[in-house]
Amino acid sequence: MNKAAQTRQIILTEALNMATHTCLSDVTIGALARSAGLSKSGLFAHFNSKENLQVAVIEYASELFAQRVIKPVDQSLGPVGQIRELANNWLNWFDGYARSCIFIVATVEFDDQPGPVRDVIFQQLNRWVNYLEKITEAAIAQGEFQPDTDGKQFVYELYSLYQGSHMFHWLKKEDEQRTRFHTAFNNLIEKHMN
Repeated sequence: MNKAAQTRQIILTEALNMATHTCLSDVTIGALARSAGLSKSGLFAHFNSKENLQVAVIEYASELFAQRVIKPVDQSLGPVGQIRELANNWLNWFDGYARSCIFIVATVEFDDQPGPVRDVIFQQLNRWVNYLEKITEAAIAQGEFQPDTDGKQFVYELYSLYQGSHMFHWLKKEDEQRTRFHTAFNNLIEKHMN
């Protein structure tokens, strides 16, 4: 990785952290320059606009998500084993990089703001949901899940458990081990097992 790429990664790591402490809209060239100890002109040269910076933060978070959630999954496992590993990786994928899940934060913030930032959030979340649906459909096709399992409903319930776990953790009603999530997740899996 060359020096420019290293600098960009440092900037995006700081920007991701900032975005999850307040909101993505607070990640501006000026605020990030102050936080990262860089010049505004140097930072502007990397991104050219606040909007480009915000899009880059979401794209960086997506790369980080793939590295920490999807890539570590043992592909030799059956689909249900892969779903279990994905769920475990997914819960705290942002640890060490952000305060919370940028996709939860940014979805709430940009759901009613048309434009490139909302579009990239939508694309990344849709890609993840489609990936989960594909693995769920494989679990049905391979007989691990019951044939009458509704794959889209399963993913809906799984995603709802993820978001609920984060909300309850914030409310101090979910422990660090995410016991309530794991209990509900195991019940969801068992309900559909063949």
